[in-house]
Amino acid sequence: MSRARMRITFGKGPQLRYISHLDLALTWERALRRARVPLAYSQGHNPHAKLQLASGLPLGYTGSAEVMDVILTASISPEEFIACVDLTLPEGLNIASAEEVPLKAPSLQSVLRQAVYRVSVETSLPETELKRRIANLLASDVLEQERVRKGRVEIFDLRPLVHDVQLLAVNDGQAVFCMRLSAGQHGNVRPDAVTTALGLESEFSQVERTRLLFEFDSP
Repeated sequence: MSRARMRITFGKGPQLRYISHLDLALTWERALRRARVPLAYSQGHNPHAKLQLASGLPLGYTGSAEVMDVILTASISPEEFIACVDLTLPEGLNIASAEEVPLKAPSLQSVLRQAVYRVSVETSLPETELKRRIANLLASDVLEQERVRKGRVEIFDLRPLVHDVQLLAVNDGQAVFCMRLSAGQHGNVRPDAVTTALGLESEFSQVERTRLLFEFDSP
């Protein structure tokens, strides 16, 4: 049987902000079934569509450039794929682009390296103070933080996982940051760890992941 691998870049909007990674995968599977694209399925008593999301989004986050691979039993054009699937997607999901990639290309998870986030935080701090804190963070050699894993508290160094932080705007009590952070199997950190390091951990924030960077990309 001839197979193909379609790589999709898609958006997950505010309407789906609070659905889990598993529920998002199930939502995609249902939409692809309704679109009647030639989906490939796993073997066994409970077969599932062969699709792979590059990285799960934490609850409450949105994403404008999420990436997913779908295995098909026959090759179809990206244009035909998008035209079929667009009609079946729920509000909050949209396909930005699609392309066929080699069937034996490495898994998305294995080549994911970084993620870029747009983070909006409510704060009364002035722009000068926020920029000072960012400069201090980026100039630090070590940034120790606590996190809980498997019920145990551990200390980790945040600094190697933070590649860049920029202050984009400060308006009406809200600061907007762009953060480029490690993601994937070789190190993963969430933006809230950075806002904690900036002394903004108690402030309300909204997070959108705007790009995923793989080993074949440039930042």
